[in-house]
Amino acid sequence: MVIKMRKILISSFMVISLIGCASTPSNSQEDSQETIRYASSPCFGACPIYSVEISPTGAVHFEGKQYTKVVGIRDLKVDPTVYKKLQQQLKMYRPATGTSLKTTQCEQTMTDQQSAYFSWKRLDGTETNLSHYMGCISPANNKLNQLIHDLPKLTMIQDLVR
Repeated sequence: MVIKMRKILISSFMVISLIGCASTPSNSQEDSQETIRYASSPCFGACPIYSVEISPTGAVHFEGKQYTKVVGIRDLKVDPTVYKKLQQQLKMYRPATGTSLKTTQCEQTMTDQQSAYFSWKRLDGTETNLSHYMGCISPANNKLNQLIHDLPKLTMIQDLVR
């Protein structure tokens, strides 16, 4: 009886494992359909506070909140290659699909800096989130900080932010 139960249990486990593999979508295809959103937080001072969302089609939704050249909502259309470039540059920082991650490993910390929030949203509603404190200094974080600094130009909203 025990041997028969073991065989059933092992068989069930193998079937469940195969079902899980069969139903996993291709990440590269799903990732190319995600909307990417960036939002900045307040800091101690006059840091621009805004959010921008860009879709694979090149639709850009900007919302300036404070200390931006434009306050309010603006919708733009950019070439879809802008989305692909942003997606590629964020690739190394993107957490595993459906998870949330906060950057760490600060070698030095500066106070009163902005936080940056990225989210990748799939068509099925799955969200992946990255939270980054820009005062967290390390070689890897410095590269992400530079990307964030360049983000308005990269997403073609520089005239709305500064």
